[in-house]
Amino acid sequence: MMEKDYILKTRIKTFDSNDKAFTSSKELFAEIFSYLYLNALNASYIPKFCLLEVNDETLSLAQKFANSQDEREKQAYENLKVSKGLNLGVEFIPNASKSLPPRNFTQEFKRLTIHYDARLMNTDRSTENPNILKDSNEKYWLIDFGLALDSLYLFDDLKSKTKMFNPNEIYFDKCCFKDYLFNEIERKNIKHLCSKVDKVALNNIIQNICKITHLFESQSQEQEYLAQIIAKREQSKRIFNA
Repeated sequence: MMEKDYILKTRIKTFDSNDKAFTSSKELFAEIFSYLYLNALNASYIPKFCLLEVNDETLSLAQKFANSQDEREKQAYENLKVSKGLNLGVEFIPNASKSLPPRNFTQEFKRLTIHYDARLMNTDRSTENPNILKDSNEKYWLIDFGLALDSLYLFDDLKSKTKMFNPNEIYFDKCCFKDYLFNEIERKNIKHLCSKVDKVALNNIIQNICKITHLFESQSQEQEYLAQIIAKREQSKRIFNA
């Protein structure tokens, strides 16, 4: 069997406003959910993925980066230290380059990209940072969903009783297209994609990721809210005008 290389997505070691270190699992949750959700949709243009384990052997192999002069390597090592257990692996695409300007994309590629990002509330795809790769066969790939589900805000809101009285509406018209790669006219004129993942399957995906990331570990109500939000967004054209 031919070996493959994967990009490892882990938890993140970061600091609060008081400069106190803590571990964030939000981005990892968003990444794993996005890939599992898109896989359930039989989505196109998505790299293969798997779950990869970080253990003591992994840390031993990465020890050389602990005192690296490269800040990114040092941060990667710090992230590994707080990420023991299962994390996400996204297949490495060899000989890939950053995408060309949007005018070079086919209408079908634009359509599916807009659909996927609107449903997942993926705010992180701009002209400056499209997170789209082109391989040596001229195929485009959508990558990087760490800010999907508007992860920097949504997860906090799910824990707020004052903000979640009507979970179906709170994030339904959330603006995720402020600096988006494709403009409002393109979004309004695309043909609607009818495929969806039913709420039972959504709940199962969320519960499985909670077991991996320990996010919302004992908060079944929060998991239910998140499934409601995604299930409602799936079939509405309103999300393209947000």
